[in-house]
Amino acid sequence: MEPIPNFWSHSVASLFQQLDASQDGLTTADANNRHHLSQAGKSHRPEWLDTVLLFLVQFKSPLVLILVFAVALSTALGETTNALIIFSILLLTGMLGFWQEYKADRAVKKLRALVRTMATVRRNGIWEKVHLETIVPGDIVKLTAGDLVPGDCLLISAKDLHVSEAALTGESFPVEKHAGDCPADAPVSRRTNAVFQGSNVVNGEAEALVVHTGSTTEFGKIAQSLEKAEDETAFEQGINRFGYLLMRITFMLAAGILVLNLFSDKPLVASILFALALAVGLAPELLPAIMVTTLSAGASRMAKQKVIVKKLAAIQNLGAINILCSDKTGTLTTGEVQVHSTVGLGGQHSDKVRLFAWLNAFFETGFSNPLDEALRRDAAPALGAEGYTKFDEVPYDFIRKRLSIVVEKDGQHLMLTKGALQNVLEVCTMSEAEDDSLHSLDEVRPAILELFKKRSAEGFRTIGVAWKDVTGDPVINKDDEAGMTFLGFIFLFDPPKPGIVQAVENLGKLGVTLKIITGDNRLAARHVADMLGLEHHTVLTGDRLRHITDEALPAKAMKTDIFAEIEPHQKERLIRALRLGGNVVGYLGDGINDASALKAADAGVSVDSAVDVAKEASDMILLEKDLNVLRAGILEGRKTYLNTLKYIFITTSANFGNMFSLAGVSLFLPFLPLLPQQILLLNFLSDIPALGIAADRVDEEQLSKPKRWNVQLIRRFMTVFGLQSSIFDYLTFGLLLLVFKVDEAHFQTGWFVESCLTELFILLIVRTTRPAWRSRPSRFLVWASLIVATTVLAVPYLPFGKIIGFDPLPPALLLGMVGIAVLYAVMAEVTKGRFFKKTHL
Repeated sequence: MEPIPNFWSHSVASLFQQLDASQDGLTTADANNRHHLSQAGKSHRPEWLDTVLLFLVQFKSPLVLILVFAVALSTALGETTNALIIFSILLLTGMLGFWQEYKADRAVKKLRALVRTMATVRRNGIWEKVHLETIVPGDIVKLTAGDLVPGDCLLISAKDLHVSEAALTGESFPVEKHAGDCPADAPVSRRTNAVFQGSNVVNGEAEALVVHTGSTTEFGKIAQSLEKAEDETAFEQGINRFGYLLMRITFMLAAGILVLNLFSDKPLVASILFALALAVGLAPELLPAIMVTTLSAGASRMAKQKVIVKKLAAIQNLGAINILCSDKTGTLTTGEVQVHSTVGLGGQHSDKVRLFAWLNAFFETGFSNPLDEALRRDAAPALGAEGYTKFDEVPYDFIRKRLSIVVEKDGQHLMLTKGALQNVLEVCTMSEAEDDSLHSLDEVRPAILELFKKRSAEGFRTIGVAWKDVTGDPVINKDDEAGMTFLGFIFLFDPPKPGIVQAVENLGKLGVTLKIITGDNRLAARHVADMLGLEHHTVLTGDRLRHITDEALPAKAMKTDIFAEIEPHQKERLIRALRLGGNVVGYLGDGINDASALKAADAGVSVDSAVDVAKEASDMILLEKDLNVLRAGILEGRKTYLNTLKYIFITTSANFGNMFSLAGVSLFLPFLPLLPQQILLLNFLSDIPALGIAADRVDEEQLSKPKRWNVQLIRRFMTVFGLQSSIFDYLTFGLLLLVFKVDEAHFQTGWFVESCLTELFILLIVRTTRPAWRSRPSRFLVWASLIVATTVLAVPYLPFGKIIGFDPLPPALLLGMVGIAVLYAVMAEVTKGRFFKKTHL
């Protein structure tokens, strides 16, 4: 279907005709057909092609590509057998990585399907929920507060509709929208009769006709022109820097060895292949597969803990957070707001306050919120509300913090307003006592504030109620909220969740500090903090926050645990300030006003019951709004980090040391210390158990603190353990050459056996900071290590061993190689104990 230019200047009837649609909406069959046609027009790769490309990606490393070229060259020069063996080992290594990534990709797709955003659409004449991405031009959608706009739409009807278009226009304040006419040349910001994809509904409700979807929308055009990959997390950046460092060292070492060997009497092709195989042995070629496998395994475990991950990279960030910012409602408290009392100026129960509050809540059409639901549950005022009808409304917004409704009864129109106490008081000039007498607000303001302070300190949330007679001019807007009469208070109570104190303590034990960011008043927020046992009782209010510079805010925010009376845009500012202070920050939110803060946080966490815009902005979604569920997610994030780090430790100890030793000794031997195919076989066999690291167990004590990328730790580890590995390698060379006086084949066989066994030992040793015998590895890791060890010991005695250049080892020589490997394991355990005694993960 061709895009309709300037659709906002067309009438609804005209668009119905052009889109072949009607007021009853599309039929399900028609909608499905349109969706199929729109997808068919896109350049989607078939699934089988994605699978093939994933397999080919396993060989994208420049080192592997060069080696493949060298294999082809050696084949052309007549070295067919060796070339075939090397190519086969390379292929097997690629298949290992491919299978791990393929399984991980399938698991992640299943998880993402659990959190697809829904939209309300009229199909077959009735309203139903469908997946957001299945919306097509011609659909009629219903929009309410918290909904994402699924495409560029023309409004059919709208009531008090306010839309946030910040993502499209950069305007931070919500824009009021209404059905009607609009000129064709109107800019995006002035197309008041249209809503656009990329925006979200803040207040009110509407019905709209979808005209454009996907890349034909205004947002889609911008996204295409600015299309770029998602920013890397700090952990990914560190991993990549480390990988590039190893690559550079590898190229330099391989090039140097090649040049020196070319000046010796060693065969040209063998020298080239040896240098390239050495490079492949040095490079952490399985690191991408290990990363993806570890992350996807973590995501699967987190799903069982009721945490659905939308972006894999965020798992590492969740494990690294040391500050968690959260609203109190529904997370620290039950979220089931209860009306404690409705009182007048004297603090006594007032039926009039109760009735006016109920009418205001009953007739409001903005976003659903716990306060109005609690008021509506009170059935008693409904008896006194007979005869009242709604006439007009000014919806709640986060600037005014008020909601006004005009009701009519017996020809009289009353404007009823409720909201945050200070915001209600600022539009009042008079007050009404329980005996209906009127007083100047200034006379009773001290008493009002005193009662407010007293009840807030007791943990109650206080809402003000005011009214005004607007008979004769009942159509209202924000400017009419003036000259009102203050009537009384609504006191609300949201009890703390059972076990919340223990949940907060458990987070503290993990090194995560909880900070409360709430729109509630400072006294109510402080009361909740007291119940939770938070240490810092300094409260920073939104009003004071406005006067703090961006430079001073990070230090101030670190010393504060309670942020009260905070406006929506200030949440994002606080998150960014805490991050500037060197912290990794998580944010837990579920409301319309939380979206920007969720995006700004290192780990944005929402809940399954959140509004659409909050779920879309988050990195992961909790199926239960519970800090214990989030704690489980944090632990999984740390396990994922630690298991990834294990592979890096193994790569930078045994592998790195072995390859350096090979490079060094090759300069002094009249033959190659290992043939190229033997190096690759060694690399392949050691990679098999390494793949089990993704599901390995992690020691409890390693989970007690936030985990962040530490390149200095890795460098120290690489230096200490790489040096120790090389010392034992040269001890092995000395034993082989000076004691057993072996020939070329026995040297290569003996060193291959010793090297592979040491790699298996170091895998089991450095996977834990405990003594190895006090930490139980995963079952796969144990069995894979046993199978590989058995294979290594058996290969020299099998026909395959002869093909790749091995000779059976005499019992004494075999025992000597095993003995050196065991001695290496003992020394590695001692070194590990000393290393981690001085350095903590």
